Amino acid sequence: MKDTLISTVGASLENNINKKQGEYKSLYDSNRLEDLAMMLLNPKIIQEDERLLGAEINSIESIIKEGYIDEMKNLYLLVSDTETGRKIGKILKYYFENSKNNSFERVTVKVTEKLDDQRKEEFTRYGLRNLVRNMAEILKKHGFSTIINATGGYKAQIAFALALGQGMNIPVYYLFERFPAVIKLPPLPLSLDYLLYIDYIYFIDQFDEEGFIEFNEDVKNQYKTIDEKLIPLFDIQSIDRKKYIELNPMGQVFVESAKHYFNISKKEQISLLPRSKELIFQGSKVEAHSQEIIAKYNINKKFEQLPFVEKVYVKGSSTAERSGKKSKVKILGNEIKASICTNDGILDLGIQVTARNNEEMILAKEIIYDFVNSSF
Repeated sequence: MKDTLISTVGASLENNINKKQGEYKSLYDSNRLEDLAMMLLNPKIIQEDERLLGAEINSIESIIKEGYIDEMKNLYLLVSDTETGRKIGKILKYYFENSKNNSFERVTVKVTEKLDDQRKEEFTRYGLRNLVRNMAEILKKHGFSTIINATGGYKAQIAFALALGQGMNIPVYYLFERFPAVIKLPPLPLSLDYLLYIDYIYFIDQFDEEGFIEFNEDVKNQYKTIDEKLIPLFDIQSIDRKKYIELNPMGQVFVESAKHYFNISKKEQISLLPRSKELIFQGSKVEAHSQEIIAKYNINKKFEQLPFVEKVYVKGSSTAERSGKKSKVKILGNEIKASICTNDGILDLGIQVTARNNEEMILAKEIIYDFVNSSF
């Protein structure tokens, strides 16, 4: 049962409005976007100027007409980090909430941070990776009830939407300009090896949050040990005379696809042994601030709730404000590092668990991530 549609969004509607001029452009320029959407919902447009509606509306309505989606429960519109993206997102949201025949129960506009081709370095480094992450987050929530419409937006979005769809076994559709209906895109000739993700999780997981890290001697030595098949997933470059290594957009596709496979095919088969002794918790005698956070949030007692955790020790702390940030958890070698964000600062912890292999380590990381973000 397909009931959720992810659609990338571009600027075709804006371009068409600019060409049309008249009342359409006046409403658009004055930000009367709901009024504009109501005009676009006029059935006469289908008869007289269907192309005015743009690639996104025409492709989504084609997907519905062709029966590629069974129930219209969720529509996610992934827009660019631009004024145009936000405006088009609002128009499409109102359109598909109020369409007589093609309305969805829930329409969500999601801005893809730093996806702006006017900021080319950020577009490549962050924007495309954020697009992959946003899509993966939705796919994780709705699973195989999801399909992808990759018609709108930058050309690069199509390739990454297709790659992610293939990696997660999700169908991807596209409306070519001269085609009367959307088509299902064929798979790309690539293979995503889950075992490579498992074998080199100690290296890959460092990039899970920030995407790039300093290419120091320690990281360089780790990089030399990874399989050559993983090399194309990373980029190395110099910034302000320092070298950095980053997970590129295709690398993000690989990571999200591997995570997806782990969650749907492996997770239920894995269990973590309980610790054989009492939990060891080591605070810091020299960091008064960390002691305050531990006491206020009862952190040592809370970690006792996780039976697979053997030891927790303080690595450091800071007084940085939370400001809506989530706590971070990553695998570092044979242990897990958690940066717990609280209203009183950030506490960095090293965590040793009973995991006997990399898959168990990934499961432990996921449980700890959910635990700290729901507890603090």
